[in-house]
Amino acid sequence: MSDLATSPYDVREYGATGDGDALETDALQRALDDCAENGGTVHVPPGTYRTEPLRVGDDTTLHLEAGSTLQFARDYTAFPTVESRWEGWNQAGFHPCLLVDDAENVAVTGRGVIDGQGDYWWEFYDMPDSEYPDGLKERLAEFDALNDKADDVSSFTLRPPLFQVSESENVTVSGVTLRNSPFWNTHIVYSKNVTLHDVNVENPADAPNGDGIDIDSSRFVRISDTYINAGDDAICIKSGKNAEGREVGRPAAQITVTNCTVEAGHGGIVIGSEMSGDVRDVTVTNCTFTDTDRGVRIKTQRDRGGVVEDLRFDNIVMRRVTCPFVINGYYFMDIDSDPVPVDETTPMVRNVHFHNITARDVSYAGFFAGLPEQPFEGLSFSNVSIDATRALDATDISPAMAENYDASHTFYCKSLGDVSFRDVEITVPESPALAFEEVESVSIDGLRLRGDGHTPAVTVRDVGTTRIHGCHVPSSSGPFLRVGGSSTQTVTLSGNDESLDERIELTETATETTVQ
Repeated sequence: MSDLATSPYDVREYGATGDGDALETDALQRALDDCAENGGTVHVPPGTYRTEPLRVGDDTTLHLEAGSTLQFARDYTAFPTVESRWEGWNQAGFHPCLLVDDAENVAVTGRGVIDGQGDYWWEFYDMPDSEYPDGLKERLAEFDALNDKADDVSSFTLRPPLFQVSESENVTVSGVTLRNSPFWNTHIVYSKNVTLHDVNVENPADAPNGDGIDIDSSRFVRISDTYINAGDDAICIKSGKNAEGREVGRPAAQITVTNCTVEAGHGGIVIGSEMSGDVRDVTVTNCTFTDTDRGVRIKTQRDRGGVVEDLRFDNIVMRRVTCPFVINGYYFMDIDSDPVPVDETTPMVRNVHFHNITARDVSYAGFFAGLPEQPFEGLSFSNVSIDATRALDATDISPAMAENYDASHTFYCKSLGDVSFRDVEITVPESPALAFEEVESVSIDGLRLRGDGHTPAVTVRDVGTTRIHGCHVPSSSGPFLRVGGSSTQTVTLSGNDESLDERIELTETATETTVQ
């Protein structure tokens, strides 16, 4: 018999049966409370344990044996009101199914399952307010009064997250499966030193707001060897929204993601759009993303403020991703809007590096758009291969992206300080492969273009300085480079395939351009 089987906090000793019939909340919570008082392990043997929300306290290991399931109640009245943070704001809402709050030295381990039975809650998502049960209307009115931001809460706060780690430190989750979350699956907020290892995160594709793992204003977070199949963003990093997020000022920082497998979802790794408290020092390595709308996605907009900086993405393979690389400063905004004054509400993205990445069977090579009043800067690619020959589907992307791609598979860059491509291979069925607009500095070194008859391969418009070296493209009689825009200053070409340096087309707006 294992040591766990003789644990003084075996839930069967507290009266739990695991027969899947009656609610066993009292037995489970008493075991957890006693363990938190003295330290140790709460042992959950095989069986199905129906329960209302649970809390895990200090110095507690919750161990779910293989064959055990915590199955949370299909009853909104069983979920008390708690203070938490959702969608970037501190606000009141439903108690998470499983909550670690203001605790230290906590572990959730084993091969068991934590099931939120989210389908009960998803039915409320698109339901008209008039059809809500009377009791639910009263709860929402309570939330509105407590939050004083009724227009922003609505259905987002209507549903609890499955597993939340809040204001806690030294928390480890390993081995378990977290599935069918009413809202976000796993939410790490205002916490420090949190590790998720060898975890399965599973939500159906139609789960509304069914994010996999949300890291929210937390530091020293490690996610490794984890499988995620989410109804929304797979791994999302956030730090608050707009003025409140800047006032709270708690960044998401020192985050590593490695050896993870993402299958389906809106994005493999997504940063924002709630990033007003800053996001920095993030490393993502040795991961695969399959059938996600985006691969790596950074999204923000005016009014957010905050800085996203010092991010590294390395050794990643993507397949059947609509757009593998997205940095969008115009989230839910018009990309053609005029510049506005720079102040604390102006967001910034800088020092983002992509290395050793393969993206196959994708639709759009990439989309980077900073803000004209504050271009994003320090963006670089090296040893990246993109095969953007998958059929285009504008319904998979934002209207702004679709309009600016103009039905092209292009890697499109606008309003950037500097961007560089080194040893990058791009396959597209039509021209151009790379398009730059309103960028201060572009460096292309060792571009290899695959496909037939691309003319031009590269376009620049209103780009201050362009340097192109060591490039290889298929033979064609048309231009290799098209240069336009009255703000374009210097174009330097060297060491390229024979004749490329001569295949340059200047448009009528490029009269001040110097080609060297």
